[in-house]
Amino acid sequence: MDNLGEYIRRQREARNLTIEELSAQTKISVAIIRDIENGKFDRYKGDEAYVKMYLKKITHALSMDTDMVTQQYIELTREIALEEVKEKEEKGHHNDEVVKKGKKFSFEAPQLARKPSVYEDKSHVTIIRAVIILVLVCLVIAVIWYGFYATRSSTKDPEFVPQNQPTVEGDVNTDDQQNSNDNQPSDTPASTDVEWVRNGRFDFQFKLPEGTEEFTFKVEFNRACWSQLYVNGKSYDEFISKIYHDYKDENKPDTVELTFKVADFEKLRLHNGNNMGHRYYINNQEIPLTDEDSSTGVADFKLALEKE
Repeated sequence: MDNLGEYIRRQREARNLTIEELSAQTKISVAIIRDIENGKFDRYKGDEAYVKMYLKKITHALSMDTDMVTQQYIELTREIALEEVKEKEEKGHHNDEVVKKGKKFSFEAPQLARKPSVYEDKSHVTIIRAVIILVLVCLVIAVIWYGFYATRSSTKDPEFVPQNQPTVEGDVNTDDQQNSNDNQPSDTPASTDVEWVRNGRFDFQFKLPEGTEEFTFKVEFNRACWSQLYVNGKSYDEFISKIYHDYKDENKPDTVELTFKVADFEKLRLHNGNNMGHRYYINNQEIPLTDEDSSTGVADFKLALEKE
């Protein structure tokens, strides 16, 4: 067998396989398979163990005699080594002749480029890089989307109408319900006996009349706002977390009214993405907000019940 690479190429072609298809089966790069078929084994000096491993994969894929091919490669590497030794001896002999004439020259060309190595066949590195790039692209898209979404939520654009949002169940009022409630007496009469203590920005403490067993808490969302409610430190299931005030007419607030038992209630925290313009009520009595409570950003509205 005069040419090992040519023999491998003929076996591949006899099985109607392209280099790319053989590469996919063996997980060996196309460049290395092409070098092997072209007999460029001298490029992989020092990497003989890896070349043997690749030859083993190729012969298995092509149903060839692995031991014969490996032995042929070993003999080929010996021939390459002998040729290099012979070439060095000839160069040394020539240099000796030049020295005898009084001059010494070096005819060996400098190594300007690094020799290709089988270590460069790192397909797993390519996959890892692709995954990292994909993750970074997804993060960038998520940041851009969140920034755009937050900006739209905090503006006064009446055309901003979020789509595909879950509907509010329970005590959330729609337009028809709001109009109906305006024409009917409230189950809980308006009270002027609620006492307030302002602890800080969006932070209030209230006291109910003696003997009160339950009370209502109402919110009028006058701007587009994502909101979530926590009662006694836990997420409140009867309040649906979503974007409220999804009306084109900003003069029609989105209203949510909830009823709590005094014995079970201690405090609540309403986490809003935008607090500007909203109104809060206890037993239909509006909580007195100040100019300091004005906000267009994310803020928590806190309310605590003072008990005897």
